[in-house]
Amino acid sequence: MKKSLIVCISLLAFVVACGSSDGRRDATTVGKNGWIFEGWACAPDAAAGARGESPAQYCKGKEKEFDYLYMKFSARASDKAIKANSVAMKQSTCREAARLQVAGDGLKKILGEYLEQASGVSDGQSTGSVIVSESKGLIKGIGVYDCCSLNNESGTCANVGEPETWEECQCVGYMKYQGGQKALETKAQAAQ
Repeated sequence: MKKSLIVCISLLAFVVACGSSDGRRDATTVGKNGWIFEGWACAPDAAAGARGESPAQYCKGKEKEFDYLYMKFSARASDKAIKANSVAMKQSTCREAARLQVAGDGLKKILGEYLEQASGVSDGQSTGSVIVSESKGLIKGIGVYDCCSLNNESGTCANVGEPETWEECQCVGYMKYQGGQKALETKAQAAQ
């Protein structure tokens, strides 16, 4: 009995360590803050996320609607909130910084990073800028789905029970690109 308990605890620790070592998560990952992932899926569904469903679950069978690109990025709380050492202020300003980043010029950078990773585009930042400026009518529905407080030491989302400082946060932003991944990659190749 004692031996099997030790084996179970060791196996659980191994699974947790393997799952948390990579900052990337897929569409089936659901945490305390809902799902967190990068990639293409259907429109965000906050109610489904709150129920613990991932886009892999609630978007199943809707592949023709995969016009939403979800991207992870980091943001920082305001200096004023950090100096005041108010967790609520830090959380609020970190989320607001993330929203402004996605809605503003940060979208070009985030999109550029995605293109470099997923499509092998050599200069993603420039290509991202060109796509954003040339795709005025195609890029819509820009927003932030969710954020988590980053652990200062590991740089990953704080686990349940760990202190959440909210000085820096990781967020999942999204944008709707008409035509989805294929249309975006075609545009990226043409822009290069």
